Amino acid sequence: MSKRPELTAAERALPYAKFYDLPITPIPEEKLAVLAAGPIDPSLALKIEDRNDLFKPGYLPCEIGYCVMPNGTGFLANRTEMPGVTPEMFEWWFAWHSLEDLRYRIWDPEDHYSARSLNPAVGRCDKLSLKERYWNTTHDIREAMLDGQDPVDVCLTFVPPETVGFLPEKLSAFRGTIVCTGGPAIMAH
Repeated sequence: MSKRPELTAAERALPYAKFYDLPITPIPEEKLAVLAAGPIDPSLALKIEDRNDLFKPGYLPCEIGYCVMPNGTGFLANRTEMPGVTPEMFEWWFAWHSLEDLRYRIWDPEDHYSARSLNPAVGRCDKLSLKERYWNTTHDIREAMLDGQDPVDVCLTFVPPETVGFLPEKLSAFRGTIVCTGGPAIMAH
């Protein structure tokens, strides 16, 4: 486990700094067991071409796992239960967290170092919906991907879900939210 960096005096003065000090919820044992078992059989993984299967009721063959697909792409699934969290709360978080580094660090103080939107005026525009505040914005992120790993720099552009192939008719009937990034890696929360 990485050590949680100390906050600066300016960060400590921010009204949300108290959330940085909260303990991180331990990773559930079943997830650790999946990770320890190694890669899943790629036949259980959702192919990116089948991304709209996410709208089907029930669970997919793999909800937690990772592998390399036959075409060389990577697959990672991590179903996370978030009781009491609404789609609007999730959208708010994605609009809010990349406007100041501490906001991203609160999410995972031991592995997240920074996240900065290259389009902060969009993220602060109260005339836009929460989704529109992060859609088509690019974020420079610095984080450790694995425990004990040095941080790496990642650049992600968040896009409307239909941009990466989610069907508009499925989205309009969906009672949740999808936060995703465009290529070369497609990530969907």
